[in-house]
Amino acid sequence: MQDKKKFYRPPANVVYNVDGASYGLEDGLVEALKSHIRRRIESKTLEVPKLPQVAGRILQLSQNPDTTIDEIGQVVTTDPALATRILVIANSAAYGGGARVEGLGPALMRLGSRVVQDMVFAESVRMRIFSSRSYREILEQSWKLSLGTAVACEALSKATGLERDCAFLLGLLHDTGKPVLISAVSDFERQNGGRSLGSEVVEILMSQLHEEIGSYVLEGWGMSPSIVSAAGAHHRYQGGARAATTHRLVYAGNLVCQHLGIGDVQRDIDFSIEHVFADLELADVDRVSPILDTVTREIECMMAGLHEAEAA
Repeated sequence: MQDKKKFYRPPANVVYNVDGASYGLEDGLVEALKSHIRRRIESKTLEVPKLPQVAGRILQLSQNPDTTIDEIGQVVTTDPALATRILVIANSAAYGGGARVEGLGPALMRLGSRVVQDMVFAESVRMRIFSSRSYREILEQSWKLSLGTAVACEALSKATGLERDCAFLLGLLHDTGKPVLISAVSDFERQNGGRSLGSEVVEILMSQLHEEIGSYVLEGWGMSPSIVSAAGAHHRYQGGARAATTHRLVYAGNLVCQHLGIGDVQRDIDFSIEHVFADLELADVDRVSPILDTVTREIECMMAGLHEAEAA
């Protein structure tokens, strides 16, 4: 069981301006902000960060089964900082396991096509979308959950055959509404003299808005309707074979992360991990532990590699 969070709350007498009206922390501020952000979504004026160019190109390549390592390398070389990080990851303890490789080409060969595509997309998104300095602890936990869910979705997809073309992407992007909300909050705070809303208010807004913001962002990026829909309702999934496979997969991926303690899952619900697998028609309990072991091992490798790249 995770320890209770220690929230920062601004003084109760701090007043903020929302759409020309004044609100205190105890005087309808959260509801006013929710209404403000929803109006911006409806009017399509909530700013959507651009999908990183490298991520967009990697996404195109991932949809072609004939994509080669050389083609991926050509994309990676357009971003020198990203290329350097991929080289560090290839030589990290998690992926190295032998002589040091020099140069991007050998690094890509060591990692393999699928790992490289996932790593490049993940690092590109993290560096550009999850990079705000505001509310870093919240963002870092959100990023860990996103990456963990991506790995879990990929493992579950291999076991079930569901959404083989987009499982990793589905998990990685399902919580994109969180960093975009934090960006909107930061802009609002600047407009109010830099007065922080506090992590408690941000967590409340995030729990109630990140799904609809996420679907808004992914639609703006031109993602498939099934990915957009899953991001917009991944906490409201009711289960059952009639549910869209993207919904079933990302919901299960989230619960696998909660079971393994990966990231900081926003909800605290009782569930059986065996029931989660049964919902994906993986009723054989003997398959549960190997899949969980795979997710644990792969997320540890990926996080270790990224941490070494971060420190380099």
